[in-house]
Amino acid sequence: MILTVTRQLVSHIKQTNYDNIKENAVYETKRSLLNWLGVAIGAANHESMDKVLSVSRMLGSTPQSTILGRKEKTDMLFAALLNGMSSHIFDFDDTLLETVLHPSAPVFPAVLAYAEHQKKTGKEVLESFIVGNEVQARLARAVYPSHYWRGWHITGSVGGIGAAVAISKLLDLDEEKTAYAIGIAATDPTGLREMFGTMTKPYHPGKAAMNGMLAALIAGEGFTSSTRALEAERGFVQVLSEENKLDLLTDHWGHAWEIEKNSYKPFASGIVTHPAIDGIIKIQNEHHLQVNEVQSIHITGHPLVKELTGKTEISTGLEGKFSVFHCVAAGFINLKAGVHEFSDEFVHDQKVKDLRSKITLTIDENMKEDQAVVQVTLKDGRTFSHFVEHAIGSMDVPMTDQQLKDKFIDVTGNVISLESKRTLIDLVYRFEEIADLDEFFEICRPAEAASHIK
Repeated sequence: MILTVTRQLVSHIKQTNYDNIKENAVYETKRSLLNWLGVAIGAANHESMDKVLSVSRMLGSTPQSTILGRKEKTDMLFAALLNGMSSHIFDFDDTLLETVLHPSAPVFPAVLAYAEHQKKTGKEVLESFIVGNEVQARLARAVYPSHYWRGWHITGSVGGIGAAVAISKLLDLDEEKTAYAIGIAATDPTGLREMFGTMTKPYHPGKAAMNGMLAALIAGEGFTSSTRALEAERGFVQVLSEENKLDLLTDHWGHAWEIEKNSYKPFASGIVTHPAIDGIIKIQNEHHLQVNEVQSIHITGHPLVKELTGKTEISTGLEGKFSVFHCVAAGFINLKAGVHEFSDEFVHDQKVKDLRSKITLTIDENMKEDQAVVQVTLKDGRTFSHFVEHAIGSMDVPMTDQQLKDKFIDVTGNVISLESKRTLIDLVYRFEEIADLDEFFEICRPAEAASHIK
């Protein structure tokens, strides 16, 4: 019997366990968890979170799982939604650069919400995430780039399938029910790029996490779907893309893991802005220029810079994340582009607005996504230029463990205590040793809400 693509994939999913996953993949997963956890906790009190929590209360949500960085608990589905949202609000989460997929935001929220309620171990969390991410990342490669260029937010559209696979692992579903879970999630893709710069963009990975968990849970009850959901003529790949790269879903499974390609953002904006931010900061670190000296700043970058972050008129911090002009202005003035630089207050600062108006962009088809040229021209005629070969945070210039730890401490702000931050860093780097995750979740809550910290 010749197995269909989905069936082959399910066979790989079932045969994979923690012990046959490469050590480096586990290590990178822990780095991913730390980065994701920090940005989720840091954005926990954003107004969009309050709005969704209000609806969960209206619907009588049962307290099953922790909302990271908050005192509230909700049912598992709402916890997956909310923690997925919060982790993408700052646009500071991880990225697989080949497809611009944010791998952690749709999968970790589902895995942790289920793991907390069902008393799973740290090792089970890591295993299920790695397998769920492997599927979503391979699927992203199979439909990229046409899927993305059509207007799908790839993190939402493939992320639900990754979450469904991860929860299927935690549920230990058989092959038939795992195929059903994939099919149910595949019929429910989430995310339009039109929503970038609004509250709905971070809603995408949250909804993907929620959809994927629900898909696996009802599949576990015997709810059926097509078992050819990915490869069929009217299935996910054929309907949502112009690619025919189904071989990527199963070829060389286990030889290397997609999570090993993960990259982490040093700046809280769209990943394609990072080379330009990196470039302007390097110029400033060397020359210490003043805003009133600047005649113009010109950026030369990859086509996606204009496609994704070409906003010239912005009025909110969220919109600023998708304006390379604002990003470069922030880097020039503050030598960073963190959470503060994408606040509404900073966006409306007159000095920032004036500098934004002096910044222009040219597209170069030959540039790679992690490259840029930034040139500053002063009123006295002097020019300063910098070519970024590989932006910081890319695979070629990765953030170190210490940089990730520093980012975690910074981005979590005053949501949790410094003691809690240090404890969480320690727990994450030995996550596979944790048999009882209760302490972990307790420390992820604000100090005034936590009953104890061991």
